[in-house]
Amino acid sequence: MSFVHNFPFFSIFLPVICAVVCLPLRERGAKSITLACLTTLTLLSAATLAFTATTGESFTYVMGHFPAPFGNEIRAGALEAFMALLFCLVSLFSVVGGMRDLSCDVPAEMSNYYCLMQNMLTCAMLTIVYTNDIFTAYVFIDIITIAACSVISVKPGGNTLAATMAYLIMSLIGSCLVFLSIAMLYGVTGHLLMPSLQRSVDALAATGKYTTPLFVLIGLMTVGLAIKSALFPFHGWLPGAHAAATTAASAVLSGLIIKCYLVLLIKLAFRVFGLETLELLRIPHLLLAFGVAGIVYGSWKAMHQRDIKWMLGYSSVSQIGYIVAAIGLNTERGMAAACFHIAAHAIGKAMLFTAAGGLAAVSGHRKDYDSLRGAARRDPLAGAAFIVGGLSMIGIPPFPGFASKLYLASAALETPFAVWVIPAAVVAGAVLGAITYIPAIVCIMTKRAERVPGTPERASLLLPYRAALVGFMALTLFLGLFSQSVLSVIEQGLAVFG
Repeated sequence: MSFVHNFPFFSIFLPVICAVVCLPLRERGAKSITLACLTTLTLLSAATLAFTATTGESFTYVMGHFPAPFGNEIRAGALEAFMALLFCLVSLFSVVGGMRDLSCDVPAEMSNYYCLMQNMLTCAMLTIVYTNDIFTAYVFIDIITIAACSVISVKPGGNTLAATMAYLIMSLIGSCLVFLSIAMLYGVTGHLLMPSLQRSVDALAATGKYTTPLFVLIGLMTVGLAIKSALFPFHGWLPGAHAAATTAASAVLSGLIIKCYLVLLIKLAFRVFGLETLELLRIPHLLLAFGVAGIVYGSWKAMHQRDIKWMLGYSSVSQIGYIVAAIGLNTERGMAAACFHIAAHAIGKAMLFTAAGGLAAVSGHRKDYDSLRGAARRDPLAGAAFIVGGLSMIGIPPFPGFASKLYLASAALETPFAVWVIPAAVVAGAVLGAITYIPAIVCIMTKRAERVPGTPERASLLLPYRAALVGFMALTLFLGLFSQSVLSVIEQGLAVFG
């Protein structure tokens, strides 16, 4: 066994250690530990991706070397390593870029708790990416719920508390549905490890036994994950929660957390239920319908917002629709398009929230369009990052949003019932996205460059913030210019994903 085989386990265990270490520390120490942890995780994930992409194979790591049902398994291939690297890198840039707002929004004595929960979020996301056990995935889904509510509510204010409660209630409903699904699945198969579940589900589907229970449990699982990922029409909690949180939390929540559940849905489609079984039960048709509806509805609602963070929240609802519609194609090309769009949106939306935080900081910490007029002239780097992110969300080449929409439309060509629905939805989403983002871009570029009085800037916080924006823009351009190479890695990972 190569030493690299240990890296996924280290990636899960390290943030737990760092979370515990952060608790007794003061603000500066907790932030330093968190940034060091995210940097280390990024390097470990990059090494794992290099190893799996080079060998072209996946590997299984048995925790403690105890076989099931006493032990647990981690499984890593090129796709899991790519997603882990994406999550770690975006988390790192989001935390670095949100440091100055964190100092303004969160009391100093609460910073260590924020860092603790950020580390637990990272641990939970990587566990869901790597785990080969469906019940372990559920446990860490609940850990995400607790940690996400904490990073939202750590910012004082009545609106924040209301948004946290809405998020908590909806998230708990989704968790309950996922738990019921797992309980039913265990009842009809007697397994929790994904490979064993896949064999049992395939046998049940082949014999025609338990067709109704399979439909019900897959439906419960899908709805539960749809609620947690804010798929239309279960999206009501998302705009308020993401708008109320501090900048780093908004970037991580919108860029990564809601994508984590969709990564799990893709894993379940390949490793547990199987594409053939899903097609037999017509589940993909429902996903496609809700995904297309989400594309249009989210863009329509975003177009009518006058608060920049609420606009970005509703835009995320639309982008989730693209991903779910791609999953609904129920083909390997559709799943590859979904994974690429996850990457494009994770980077783009985290960058947009980080840039929005910078634009608001030079506008008296106000987020309405009238106050943001001319903000890009007061903070040119934030303005540039917002423009790059906005053009990517619209789908303008050479940015990755264009490539992801192109891959989605081309994947639809091999699916008869979606051959015209998906291209039409992509065009409609692009038009509505342009109507949403272009006025916002014009607003921040409008000539009114005088500085609005606000909290004095600390020079020590400006450099990391600017570095994060540059990093986000570099990632966006890399993903757009080398989209075919990234898609090849994703397809290579999907080939050994099942």
